[in-house]
Amino acid sequence: MQDKRESSGSPPADEANARVDQIADAALRLFARYGYKRSSMDDIAREAGLAKATLYLHFKGKDDVFRAMLDLLGRRVEARCREVMAMPGPFPERLAALLQAHHGQAYACFGTGEHLVELKAVMNTIATRELQAFEQIFSGFARELVLQAERDGEVTLSRLPTRIEDWIAGLLFAAAGAKLGTPPSPGDYAQRLAAIASIFAAALAP
Repeated sequence: MQDKRESSGSPPADEANARVDQIADAALRLFARYGYKRSSMDDIAREAGLAKATLYLHFKGKDDVFRAMLDLLGRRVEARCREVMAMPGPFPERLAALLQAHHGQAYACFGTGEHLVELKAVMNTIATRELQAFEQIFSGFARELVLQAERDGEVTLSRLPTRIEDWIAGLLFAAAGAKLGTPPSPGDYAQRLAAIASIFAAALAP
């Protein structure tokens, strides 16, 4: 049953944003559990504990919910990445923590990864802009981390035969490749990310 605020028109901005995040969070859980195709707007409303009509106050359809879900995940990942950037420690450990904060956290949100292939295909089809923004979160923080490490004398960028952007792109490809084959558990994936960090950090060692 709708309350008076829902039936009287558009809710205040803060309330609307909170409701959008509530729906996006429910969609994240649902898509992780059943995938995109098997999740309906009715399912999302039920998972969020809302009337279906309330969903349509904020979203035109499931594609819009999916994009909002990716945006919410991106904000959570970015917040965790900022925490990592403020942490002390040697460069290889911080790089591993950054990979885990971004790639590991996103992977863990989708459980065992059973629906990752489908969800990634959906991202590439209907959420290209959001996916690019999500990847840029990591690229920006990785660049900042490397430049910090160079100022502290922990790495030597002149050792790279390519640009730092290519080194970061390699990290992204390696993190994606670590999920191929039988989907690893979140713990196994975290170990793979740590190994990737060690290898890529060694390439920059003075």
